[in-house]
Parts: sequence; structure tokens; C-alpha cells
Amino acid sequence: MSRRDLNLIASYLARRDLETLSEADADVLVLCGSAVLAAVEIAAEALHEELVPRVLVAGGVGHSTAYLRDAVRRHPRYRDVQTESRSEAAIIADILRIHHRVPEASISLEEESTNCGENASFALAVLRRQPQPARSILLIQDPTMQRRTHACFERGRRDLPGITVSSYAPFVPEVTDGDVKAPDGSTAWSLRRFTALLLGEMRRLHDTDDGYGPSGADFIDHIDIPSDVLDAYRRLAVIHPGMTREAGNR
Repeated sequence: MSRRDLNLIASYLARRDLETLSEADADVLVLCGSAVLAAVEIAAEALHEELVPRVLVAGGVGHSTAYLRDAVRRHPRYRDVQTESRSEAAIIADILRIHHRVPEASISLEEESTNCGENASFALAVLRRQPQPARSILLIQDPTMQRRTHACFERGRRDLPGITVSSYAPFVPEVTDGDVKAPDGSTAWSLRRFTALLLGEMRRLHDTDDGYGPSGADFIDHIDIPSDVLDAYRRLAVIHPGMTREAGNR
């Protein structure tokens, strides 16, 4: 039951508005900083396949920065990228340039945001200042945060009428045995951390006093969470009391 519930929630959080990446057709790809390096590789693929002409990498120094730095230092290809005292956006931009041959002219950075909501508001502010208009955005994020990040961008684009946002989570995580794997077979999260991340995200998506919807912190608009996903969350919250806050703010 627990594994099935985790996978149901993970599939829901890893929002994908496109069946395949090849369906993407956007003016700009916004890649939000995280420790999930598969997101960088999907972004590079979209750029090389000319599905998008440019990328804005968003992320300063926040809750996930230490995890990103550690993931890069341990990566067999990316470990030559300097991570110390650098923003998430700067680290990821170097990976795109050095290891995926993405032209520097195609990359812009937002290096001040420290959480998901700021990723959205600060990235949209950068896009407003750029000479090339952006009428459509392809959004890529850590799959456990993809749905909430999308909601933050939907809230932020109120000041930018006419802009559309499509999400494409880099992969849909699945719990099988032990740690949760990325597409290349490497460990993306320990099972405990993955469980805490999912439960924390579900709490934030709620439109209650304790959530991020209009009835709570009012960071995002109301989201109608499917009943089966809510039931899975409630079962897991009983099994893992207190874990909804274990992963911290991000």
C-alpha cells in the first residue's frame, strides 16, 4: 500500500502537460535549479532538438543548493564544474555550456531566488526585461516540485497577459526497492527523503490554513487535488507522522 501510494503521489506531482518532449514548442525554456541533474539533460535535449531557442536558468542559493553541489561533485561527468560559493543557476549554466555544448548566447540566468515562489516571480521579471518577447514558456523542475512550481508560475503570469506555461517534469519517479532512481540508474533520493519530499509537497498544495493556497499562505491559487491522491497522502501521513515538515522549505 505504501509503495503504491508513493507512486501515485509522485506521478501527480511530476506534472507533464506534454506526452513527449518532442511536442514542445515554446519561446523560452525556464529551468529551475535543483539537485535533479536529469532536468539539466532534458533541457539540453530540448535546446539541441530546437524545440526551444533559449533557456533561462533560475536559482540562487537556497534549501537545495547543498544537494546540487554534492550531486555535481559526485557526478562522473560534471564533477569538473566549480560549485563552491556559486548559485544554482551558475552551476547549471556551466553544465549546459561545458558538457552539453549549449551556446552561451542561448543561456540567461536568474541568481537571486531562494525558493520555488521566487523562482517564478524573479524568472518572470527577467523575461519581462529581455528584448525577445516570451509568449510561451516550457517549465522544467525537480519532478517532486513540478506541480507546485507550475502553480507559482501561473500565479506570477497574471501580470503578463497572453503568456502560456507548459510543464514537462524530467522524469516520473517510481519507488521499486530501496532508493529512488533517476533515469540513468543513479540514486536520486533515499526512500526516506523521497517520502518526506512528497508529503511536504502535498501539504503545501493544500488550500488550508497550513497550506500554500488562498486559505493559507496564499502563494498559489486553489488546486483541486484528485481524491485518490488525497487519500494516498492521508494514509501516508498516518504512517509517517511529522514527516510532512521534515524536508524543510524549498
